[in-house]
Amino acid sequence: MVSIEQLDAFFEHLVSHTSDLLPDGIMNINVKTLHALHLLSDDTPLPGSAPASTLLQAIESGGRITLYNEKFALWVVPQKNADPASTIVFIASRTDEEIKPEIAFRTTGIHNRSKTILKLIDRFLADIQETETVISKFEQPTSKDQKIS
Repeated sequence: MVSIEQLDAFFEHLVSHTSDLLPDGIMNINVKTLHALHLLSDDTPLPGSAPASTLLQAIESGGRITLYNEKFALWVVPQKNADPASTIVFIASRTDEEIKPEIAFRTTGIHNRSKTILKLIDRFLADIQETETVISKFEQPTSKDQKIS
């Protein structure tokens, strides 16, 4: 099982090696991005039955909030000295054996609201879960792939 200390160590490694671990870098959220993700409307239904962010434990330390459960680890890092104010969120998938970086995004200005950040987190977690489900279906052997003894 991954401990809080391991999550903290991974976060430090992720921040130090963001360009290597997240080749797409940190996504800047703007109106165009929110529109493409269908998150502009306050009543936008999110995929799934319950928002994934409601199922996360939270710990605040070192100027950041670490959110985690058995499937994900997230780090919400307010950029207090930035002008305008911004927040960076790093999202990683996790198992008992490993933590894998998935995506990072930055909200700035009018988009740097908790409601917007939570909607983005829910959307990205749902997308990651959906992708993992599709990948797992491809990894499962079909009856044609099974060997005959």
